[in-house]
Amino acid sequence: MRIAVFSDIHSNYVALDACIDYINHHKVEHIIFLGDNISDCPSPQLTLERIRSLDRDYVTYHVRGNREEYFIDHEDGANDNWTYSSYKGSLLYTYEQLEHDDILEFRQRSNHRILHFDGMDDILLVHGSPHSSRELLYANRDNTNTYLQQMPAKLMLSGHTHHQFTYRYRDKMLINPGSIGVAIGKPKTANFAIIEWTKDGWKSQLVTVPFDYEKLRTHFMRSTLMDKAMWWPRCILKSMETGINMGPLCAKRAFDLANQDSITIVNGTIPEKYWGIAAKHLNIG
Repeated sequence: MRIAVFSDIHSNYVALDACIDYINHHKVEHIIFLGDNISDCPSPQLTLERIRSLDRDYVTYHVRGNREEYFIDHEDGANDNWTYSSYKGSLLYTYEQLEHDDILEFRQRSNHRILHFDGMDDILLVHGSPHSSRELLYANRDNTNTYLQQMPAKLMLSGHTHHQFTYRYRDKMLINPGSIGVAIGKPKTANFAIIEWTKDGWKSQLVTVPFDYEKLRTHFMRSTLMDKAMWWPRCILKSMETGINMGPLCAKRAFDLANQDSITIVNGTIPEKYWGIAAKHLNIG
């Protein structure tokens, strides 16, 4: 059995198309989705349409990520202060393009699940960690080792960090397939994994495929996302271009600049002036 593991697509339908083309030619039978399928890139419905097509063509399994949880919470009236801004504009833009049925679909997914196949070791699916979709799991960290030691399965699949890796701890294994939409460490590429059951247990292949970055960039520039989310989509493009996670770097620089001017930050919203200065410092255009 060969299973593709997709995570953190973040509405990058162009990168997803490249991954779909790859698995269509490499005898994949099932697909696992680890969440954060949408947000950050334009036109989330294009990504959702492709995923639903894969649901029809393959046996698929889903868990939801923190981004899907944000949209559920927002529909439920969370006091999240979403406005058109570099801080939350991308989330608001995405939410406005979702239908109620899309969010209902997110609600029907758990943030973790165990897959059991006869004669094979169980697989634990999470977006972040078994405790929280927002928790980061990296190789050889205390929290990672604790979860691996305690989990009932032999293999955990986790995304969220956008870093692609395989890590073994005692008799357990963690595979992070990386991000399809905004891969960290590998510019202008989409990352995912293929796992296969063998007589020696689960074996993994970490896959990196190029995608048409210029096509996606053109879509960004023609989208209202650029005006509604201001500096954030430019950070996302720079992240894809460089393989460096520019969003948090720009936000931290903007926050520090505002603090230097004794600006009070309310609800995490940093004045756009400081986002612009920070972006200039980081060569984000």
